[in-house]
Amino acid sequence: MNLELIPLLIVVLLMISAGGVEVETAELVIEGDHEITEHRGALIVGDATVTVPADETISGPVYVIGGEFLIQGAVEGDVTQLSGSLLIEDGGTIESELQHIGGREEFADGAVITERSTVEFAPAEPDPIAAYTPTILTTIALAIVGAWLSRTRRSLLDTVGSAARDHTVISLTVGALLAVTFLAVFVFMAFTLVLLPVSILGLLVGMLTIAYGVLALGYLVGQQMKTPRVELATAFGVVVVVALFQVIGVIPILGDLIVAGLLLTGLGAVVLTYFGLQEFEPVTLPG
Repeated sequence: MNLELIPLLIVVLLMISAGGVEVETAELVIEGDHEITEHRGALIVGDATVTVPADETISGPVYVIGGEFLIQGAVEGDVTQLSGSLLIEDGGTIESELQHIGGREEFADGAVITERSTVEFAPAEPDPIAAYTPTILTTIALAIVGAWLSRTRRSLLDTVGSAARDHTVISLTVGALLAVTFLAVFVFMAFTLVLLPVSILGLLVGMLTIAYGVLALGYLVGQQMKTPRVELATAFGVVVVVALFQVIGVIPILGDLIVAGLLLTGLGAVVLTYFGLQEFEPVTLPG
């Protein structure tokens, strides 16, 4: 399954829940060619070719987020297309509403659609202030949390920062392994549908862990100021780190690699030190 479809899958599951249909009854068709002759509950068409054969009727609702959905028979419920391709041949029928949000449509002259609506998105004018507002707000929030944490639990940031500084290669390796493993688990749980809420919760925990690593990096930068006001130094350091990410990220490929390396190093240091609760001591082989 294309990873780009995961956000659409999350949106569809929220739409299914809001519509009163139990998520557990939904079926996600990931890949291959399939003929659906009998289906009760929501049907989600992913990277697959799904056909409703002539003289066959399925209940729906149907959500198309990728692949191709071919209707030769009839769909009793609503059809919502967010992406992919929707084809209705002669005699194909949608007995309820077809809601088109995105994707390619192709209807034969003999196709029957009871009701049709289209959601159009007007392109927004570029606004530099609006573009940077989320980054600015995030930076301010991280700076405040970093200042508070360095004042109340300074040892936590000091432990994580020391691991990132003194054991950079190990921290980077652990962070990279965690990122790859977590991504694979997230995709797997997204396929199961029922575990998708758990995977979303895990994604939030992962983002918070990365943010913790950014705080530790900001603490290290703030230590270079040699000031007794540790909380102010940490807040300043967090601002410098985030600004550095923005500047370096402009450089094609290399900039992204550097930013990813720093973030993964912070992530690995957080995990190695159990969020700063225990100093990391690498294993030494006997001489």
